[in-house]
Amino acid sequence: MRPPNDQESVEAPLPAGEDEFRLIADSAPVAVWVTRLDRHRSFVNRAYVAFLGVSYQEALDFDWRQIIHPDDAARVMQESIAGEARLETFELQGRYRRHDGVWRWLHSTSQPRWDAEGRHIGFIGVAHDITEAKEAELALREREAQLSAFINQATAGFGQVDLDAKFTLVNDRFCEIAGWSREELLGKTMLDITHPEDVGRNLGMFERAVREGTPYTHEKRYVRKDGGIVWVNNSVSVIRRPDGEPFGVLAVTLDVTERKRDEESLRKGEETLRLAIEGAGMATWELDLTTMEGAWSPNRFDLLGLRRTQDLRGTVDDWLDRVVLDDRERLRDAAYRCFRHGIPYTIEYRIRRADNGEERWLQSHGSRVSDSMGGPRRFVGVSFDITERKRAEEDLRESESRFRTIFEQANDFLITTTLDQRITQVNPAVLTALGYAEDEVVGRPVSDFMDPDQFEISRAAVAQKLAEGGTTRLTLQVRAKDGRELIWETNSRLTTDEAGNPTGLHAIGRDMTQAKRDEAHLRLLIDELNHRVKNTLAIVQGIAQQTFKAGVEPVAARHAFEGRLTALSEAHNLLTREHWSAVSMAQIIGDAVRPHGGDAGRFELDGPDLPIAPKTAISLALAIHELATNAVKHGALSLPEGNVAIRWSKAGTRDAPRLSLIWTERGGPPVVVPGKRGFGTRMIERGLAAELGGSVKIEFAPGGLVCVVDAPLPEAGG
Repeated sequence: MRPPNDQESVEAPLPAGEDEFRLIADSAPVAVWVTRLDRHRSFVNRAYVAFLGVSYQEALDFDWRQIIHPDDAARVMQESIAGEARLETFELQGRYRRHDGVWRWLHSTSQPRWDAEGRHIGFIGVAHDITEAKEAELALREREAQLSAFINQATAGFGQVDLDAKFTLVNDRFCEIAGWSREELLGKTMLDITHPEDVGRNLGMFERAVREGTPYTHEKRYVRKDGGIVWVNNSVSVIRRPDGEPFGVLAVTLDVTERKRDEESLRKGEETLRLAIEGAGMATWELDLTTMEGAWSPNRFDLLGLRRTQDLRGTVDDWLDRVVLDDRERLRDAAYRCFRHGIPYTIEYRIRRADNGEERWLQSHGSRVSDSMGGPRRFVGVSFDITERKRAEEDLRESESRFRTIFEQANDFLITTTLDQRITQVNPAVLTALGYAEDEVVGRPVSDFMDPDQFEISRAAVAQKLAEGGTTRLTLQVRAKDGRELIWETNSRLTTDEAGNPTGLHAIGRDMTQAKRDEAHLRLLIDELNHRVKNTLAIVQGIAQQTFKAGVEPVAARHAFEGRLTALSEAHNLLTREHWSAVSMAQIIGDAVRPHGGDAGRFELDGPDLPIAPKTAISLALAIHELATNAVKHGALSLPEGNVAIRWSKAGTRDAPRLSLIWTERGGPPVVVPGKRGFGTRMIERGLAAELGGSVKIEFAPGGLVCVVDAPLPEAGG
């Protein structure tokens, strides 16, 4: 067979059924073209012309290389030349500028054309606009990266391995995807279930992640226990202990087997335009608008779950009967507007398959084809099964809803910023803590809410993450709207794009203001306790030195020492109950005399309830104890009829108040002035006087001992 010359190729006749081809091609929502050997197009459909925004003739002559995105041009041209040279079906994918200046992603399939004698006469191609799918894919990846920091996706598998790649944790969904039980997986490594052809590439990325902390996303195959193969998309990141030390690697796993199968099916070349269209998932159908009956593509019967008829023809009612009742009237209105008025439609709706009752989502496009006189002739339509896309959209909406619920209801502070620390998003907890409205926070730099020294700490942490990766934990001081200083403990990490380049910051914070204040208060209390313990030990040391001095009978000294310690203990008990704040003078005196007959009516107490400082309270309690002990041994309380009156009052002026306290013993034996004064008397006259800053005098009157105290009022803080 001789190859055709260029002139023969250019003038080769169109194939039989070209009108039918044109009708079908013009009704398709995808661009279709036919190219001759000289690379000039002999046919383009309406979608092709509409994309370029030029006339039909201009579209035939248009150099499509002019509208390829600069970033894609070299690759697309190289792949196109190589595909044509092979004389086999080939595919291209890239961005092209539409007539309105908008860049759109197109996926094209081209295949060689042959004449009846088997000679190559050109190419036929079809291009799908996949912009929405591309954008949805990118948006989904970004959303999954955000959600993985906060929630455990119930529809995703989670597999955790140690640094040697041995499984340490898997969830039920991971077991279902991988095809092994939890017990079996926990005895294996990640590489044990990875397809041998994917091990080398996977191992390199895993080792880099462990070594550098670099997260990655990839697709690979798992070998199931039953020998089956499952394709997965793994989003992998290193997990660390609070000190930053890595201890494992976490993979969020999605089963993409079905998508991979669809992609594989789509990659198979079509031998004719109809095969190309059907391979793209389109089912075509026609209607004679007089009989409302027409030819259906075989896969349209399959799409609706109907048995294929022998003549592959169907009616409009065959189609509408399969539409879910809630969508039927809406679809019928759109279709009949097209039939009667020529208004094209694109509509999404649900069907219920005839064979198994399964509900599926379809997208249909329809156009009315008119005759040469402009009257209605017939209708041409195409349909797609979009069930998986709808389910993916629903899963994405549910994931976003779960994320939004967690984001808005979390008590912790959730903040995202740009790399220069300009706030892009905060949750309500941040606004409540700072006292700002959302529009007063979003868009402002972090430095607006920090003192300069604190912002410098934050800036240095960002620089560290950019240089080394990982996360940083900081304790920072921030300023609320009313000027309050808040202490936040934050944990932040970088967010990245598909290529792993940092794009911003994601931080989780917690208010530690009260905890830090409590910590400072606790340190203050410990310091105060140390001071008071030292003072108390000094008092005990003084009591011991005076009680056990030379010449004192041991048993009597021991009883005196125990009594004085008891008085000191009672005073401390009261101070402890009051948290070492000001205490009641009446309570101090009452507790001191109770062991000596205070509950038996031997004492008469009369005076106002004055607050006194802790140190003064201890000295007063010891003094009252010494007076009461002396009264029991030698004074009024040594006889049954004896008693003691203790009266105190607030005297002096308002600006200079004074304390007047008088101890009077009555009904005791005659008082004899001692030859020398003991420790108790000296402690009362000297120690109490020094503590009060006034005078204390003890008179040994014949009728009973009298102690008179006159001093500035020892009120707490007075």
